[in-house]
Order: sequence, then C-alpha cells, then structure tokens
Amino acid sequence: MEVTQENFTTLLPEITKAIENCTFLSIDCELTGLKTALNQVNSFDTPEQYYSKVLKDCKEFLTIQYGITVFRFDEAKDAFRHKSFNFYIFRRPLNKNLPDQRFLCQTSSIDFLINHNFDFNKLFKMGISYLNENEEETYRSILEEQQKKSVDFIRSQQSGNCDNIIPVPDEHEAFIEDIVTQLNTFLENDDSEFQLPKCNAFLRKLIYQTNSQRFADKIQLETREVDKERRMFATKQKSEHDKIELEQKKYESLVEQLENYVGFSKVVRIIVKSGKLVVGHNMLLDFLHTIDKFLTPLPNDYLEFKECANSLFTNVLDTKYISSSEPFKDKVTSTILGQLLETVQKQPFELPKFECEQDGQSYHLNDTRDHEAGYDSFITGLIFSALWKYLGTQHSLSNNDIFSSTGIRLLKPYMNKIFLMMLTDGQYLHLAGEDLNPSREHVFYLTFPKEWTTSNIVQLFSPFGSVHISWLTDNSAYVGLYKREQAGVAFKTLSQSSVYTIIPYARRQALLAGKPPILPSPIKRRKSSDLPSLKRRKTNSLDSNSSHSKRSIDRINEEEQAECEEESDSNSKTFAECDTWD
Repeated sequence: MEVTQENFTTLLPEITKAIENCTFLSIDCELTGLKTALNQVNSFDTPEQYYSKVLKDCKEFLTIQYGITVFRFDEAKDAFRHKSFNFYIFRRPLNKNLPDQRFLCQTSSIDFLINHNFDFNKLFKMGISYLNENEEETYRSILEEQQKKSVDFIRSQQSGNCDNIIPVPDEHEAFIEDIVTQLNTFLENDDSEFQLPKCNAFLRKLIYQTNSQRFADKIQLETREVDKERRMFATKQKSEHDKIELEQKKYESLVEQLENYVGFSKVVRIIVKSGKLVVGHNMLLDFLHTIDKFLTPLPNDYLEFKECANSLFTNVLDTKYISSSEPFKDKVTSTILGQLLETVQKQPFELPKFECEQDGQSYHLNDTRDHEAGYDSFITGLIFSALWKYLGTQHSLSNNDIFSSTGIRLLKPYMNKIFLMMLTDGQYLHLAGEDLNPSREHVFYLTFPKEWTTSNIVQLFSPFGSVHISWLTDNSAYVGLYKREQAGVAFKTLSQSSVYTIIPYARRQALLAGKPPILPSPIKRRKSSDLPSLKRRKTNSLDSNSSHSKRSIDRINEEEQAECEEESDSNSKTFAECDTWD
C-alpha cells in the first residue's frame, strides 16, 4: 500500500492497528547515498570503528522511502497474513525556528533508484515529513513560549501597561501620524479588517507601541506573512477574553501543523512502543537512519549508541546475520536478498503459508519490484519466516508453537545482533551485549612504497601461505594469513625491513587508541631487491560474492593464483564476503 502525505493521516489508525496486532514486522529503507559503507569500511575494523565510519553518512544522507510489512500468524489458517506499507519520506521546511534540512546524495544511488523506477516527483510533491523527538520538543517549546508572551502582551495592553517606550524618531513622525489617521478612518467605517502600508520591523514595532497608547481598547494589530513578506493587519478590538481565545486558537493551529510535520516519525514511535520483533536484512544503515531521522540524533560515542538503540529496540533481527550463522551458513550459498529468497524456497527450507490480509494490500512472490522499500521489506519478512520455521522444525515444533512466545526463544542466539558487511571474522554489532573480540594475531599492518601492487604483497608473504589483503591507502594495508599458525614465524622473518614496515594488528590498534607501542627486537632487514617490481594496477571494483578474498590474488600470474586458491580452499568461509547491501 502506497502511503504519501495525502493519505497518511487517514491510514495512520490502520497502520497502528496492524503493528499492534502483528507477530513481527520487517523493514527496509531506500537512501540518497551510502558512500562510506562502500569505500571506507575496512575488513579488519572493530565494530566501534565501523560505527564511527558509517555515522557520518547517516547525518548527511536521507531516508526517502521506508517499507514496512507486518506479518500476523493466523493459527486457524496455519498461515501468515501480511500487509505492506510503502512510505515516501521527504522532510518539509517548517519555519525559521527549525532550519531546513540539508543533505547529500550520490549520483550513483539516485541513478540506481531511477533505474528501478523510483518516482522522485511523488517523493518531492507528496513525501511525508518527519521530525525526531529533539526537533519536536524544541519547536513545541518555542510555540509554548510564544503563546505565553502573546497572552502576557494582551493583558499588558488591556491594563494600559507598556514598558520600554521607544521615542519616535523625527524622521518617522510623519509616517506614524499618517498611520494613526488611517486607523481612525478604519474605526469609523464598517470594514472588519485593514491592511497597513508595508514597512520594516522597526516601524512595525513603533506602530504596535502607538496602537497600545492610542487605540488599546479599540484596535488589535497582527503581523502575517503575505507573499513571503511581513505585513500588518488591523481588526476591531475584542475583549481580553476574546483575544486570548483567538491566540489559543492560533496556538492550537500551530500545534496541529507541528503534528503534521512529525509525520512518519509517529509510525516509528508506534513500532518502538509495541516492542514487536523488528526484522531487517543487512540492516545496519536502515537501523541507524531509523533512529537518527525519526527518534533521536545518533551519539558519537559507540557505547552510548548501543545503550540508546537497545533502550528503543529490544527485539531486532537481521536475516543476513542469521543466514550467515549456524545452522544456516553451510546451507546458504548466498546471503544476497533475492538469492536468499530462492534458497529458502527449496529443501531443507520451506516457506510457511502466507496470505494478504483481507482489508489490506501487499505484494506477491512473482512481483518484480526489487528495491522498492515496501517490496524488499516483504521479501525480508518471507525469508525470516522460513528461517524461523527451519529452527522450529529442528525441534519438532508445530507452526503454532514456532510462531509464538515459545518459538521466540529459538531466536535468542540471533537477537539484537546486526550484520557488519565486509568484516572478515564473523563480527557483528551486538546491541544488547559485548561485541566479539576475535583473535587477530594472524593479521599485520603493512606499509610499503606506493608502487607496490597486490602481487608484491602476495609474494612477500608467499613463504607463509596465501593471504587476505585489505587496502587502507595507496601505501598501507592489513594483511591476514590463512595459515594462522604461521603468524609468529612470518613476523620474525619479515620484521624491520628498510623498504616496508610490518607490525601486529594489536599494536596498530594500540597506536590508533593513543597507547604507547611495544617495539619488537631488531631483526635482520629484507632488501627491496628480494621483491619483484611490478607495474601497479590497483582497483576499487566490488564483486558481489567474495571480492575481498579475490583481491588478494587477482593480480598475480596463473601459477601463483592456482597455488593460492588451493591453499585457501579450506578457509574460504573465513574470508569470503559479500560486498553488496542486499
């Protein structure tokens, strides 16, 4: 079901009811860019380093489409009933009290969406606005303060009090007297309203002051915006009660406008309040944008972020993490969304029965609407239901038991763990606990001449087996050994060269954290002549299935490549990575 600002208010009760009654819901976002995620994340980052890198993108890029599919297990039908909502999201300018939101976009991301039939006209014309809680609270406080000042001003006018009288400058006396004449004329005619001549802010202040002195009980002035200009209007005076009542109506109108600007954030708050299972696929960016745009600004501190995120979402599941973990990883050949859907429709998996809710709209398996947020959320939910069902059947549970509070316990090993793309050793972001701290004793930080290529590095480490290389800059990289037991020998052999430097991963992390390094004992240096001088041919292309693993061998000759592939075959799962956000 497509949701825009035209039907959002009407559909909100239906959306609320669907969320409150569902067994779980799945989400997906379309963004204006994901620059850092593709270019700066390193294979050997820690979760904290990973977060710090993607945080900047979440501040700069926008969520422009948000998909939610709710799945309700119907015991009588032994099937999931589902309903999908595809929201167009676009932040509207509120007023001068809250500045316009600025953002970046990547032309590649925009072009990608265009090629998948994204309707940008609909986005900009009918996108639903939003405010996070901080922005809403700020503006609500401003409205309340303005309302209080208006009421106080009305009462001071009625009582004849007027503090801080400003003398009328000589050059403005004629203008003010002309205004007084016009206001007297207005009082004598039958007009209910009179628009005063255009003037600047200082003259408006003088007019307000003069009106309080001469017409306090007869004329009420009001400044409005007309054709983007501030203009003054006079109306016949009302009683203090009537004026305060009028101010209250204006305040209520502004509050109603604020509610409209909160917009889509209401849906996310409903999800938070419901405590339902929230499912995504490779959902880190979707999750971060959800918090930052619609709930509260993301903190810079990683631990503070985890505490904040877990206080908001206590039941988060990432199908990319689940399908990359036991008992699924040996049964799943690809965790890309579309290919994963194909996998879970075959043995040993099975999709549960699913039907569209009678009073709703959703998608079908044969739809071809990839990268429409609503459709991708639907596919994510189907995949999750199949993975969940597989876990239950391994315990000989019926569907009624699987898709209930009993079956939720089966999900505990995967709960609140978000997949971190491109990392090599099963790292994930654990919202509700300690992150993994895998041994990286087999990993080294290597700096070298800019002329070096992947082949130079591979040859340097060739006596110790094949390697996984993760480039940092033109002259630095992390190098991980497939044969971990060779780490000690490799370091002793290769240390203290005059051409390159090599230090253990742990020491590099200590340096980054500002801790003093522990220097190694001097080792015989290796001459540059020991290494081949090959023309540099570096690339930043991303393969869909294991580009990081392939990158370590794709620039050497056929004999070296065959040898590396043979040595690394038993460890391919360790370093294989899918560099796509599907």
